[in-house]
Amino acid sequence: MGTDAYGLGRLEQLPNPRDIWKHEAGDFTPWLASNIDVLSDVIGLPLTVVRQEVLVGDFRVDIHATDPDGKHVIIENQLEPSDHSHLGQLLVYASGLEASIAIWITTRLREEHRSALVWLNERTDADVRAFGIEVSVVHIGASLRAPVLNVVVEPNDWAKAAKETSKAVASPKNQQRMAFFEDVFDLMATTYPAIRAPKTQTASWCSFASGPFGYYSLTFTKQGYRVEIFLDTGSKPSTKQIFDGLAADRELLEQTVGFTLDWDRLDNNRSSRIATYLAGFDLDTADEDTRQQAVKWSVERASALHQHFDGRLRNLAKAAKEAEQAADQLDGEVQ
Repeated sequence: MGTDAYGLGRLEQLPNPRDIWKHEAGDFTPWLASNIDVLSDVIGLPLTVVRQEVLVGDFRVDIHATDPDGKHVIIENQLEPSDHSHLGQLLVYASGLEASIAIWITTRLREEHRSALVWLNERTDADVRAFGIEVSVVHIGASLRAPVLNVVVEPNDWAKAAKETSKAVASPKNQQRMAFFEDVFDLMATTYPAIRAPKTQTASWCSFASGPFGYYSLTFTKQGYRVEIFLDTGSKPSTKQIFDGLAADRELLEQTVGFTLDWDRLDNNRSSRIATYLAGFDLDTADEDTRQQAVKWSVERASALHQHFDGRLRNLAKAAKEAEQAADQLDGEVQ
């Protein structure tokens, strides 16, 4: 298909996602686990993959993940229209792992299954949430193909949370933070579109571009303001392994990004942090010029970290997960 008078093409959808992912368990699930940020972005919640193909009774949940609060998230994939069998599996997995969030990804969510997820969200408390998501693959002409995840069903309390956020915005401090985060990602969209804008919030931090290694974040603390890589694979050994691997090349990495970094291993925690701080910046007292300089600084630092760290982070996380899975398999064989 050609272009119109303005040089614009037409977005086309592949008839069958299996043209990309031949096998659900062998191709799609590993891809999603390695690119969990694609899912995180559409639901507005950073996810950390714990493990793939986790046994729950006689069945295996495709992906077990956690949210930033450490609550369990289960993801059931289906490269075909939804069916009763997968609905049942979703409920079994959610109950077996005591999940707070259940996500069902399918090529088409049938109306009866959409209604079932809506009913589940209406009848359960705020600690149990269900998403129904449709996956497709699109392209324009001969361009690269791209995955699309469309949220068809989302928890009722997502709307409630939006109302609570609106109330929180009444606080001058919260209002300032949200406006600041929005300005950062508005500028990011024009200078470094590789980072997709997340749903901004009134909290003291805003995460973005999550992956199997953890996520990036803009964070206000009592010690100041920072842009950081928050490392958390869901496993302390693999998280520390990734941190130590990066720290071993600390000097070269800092030369590459062009600025010094604060390396915080957080030995007593599962997570670790690599950050850069903006000295002396106080959002409460900053004048407009200082604030705009901080917005620009945030974009420059975040884009530099993402550009020079992201590929390596994903490779290290993948290697660490594979090593853990191999060790678990060996332990199982020995037993």
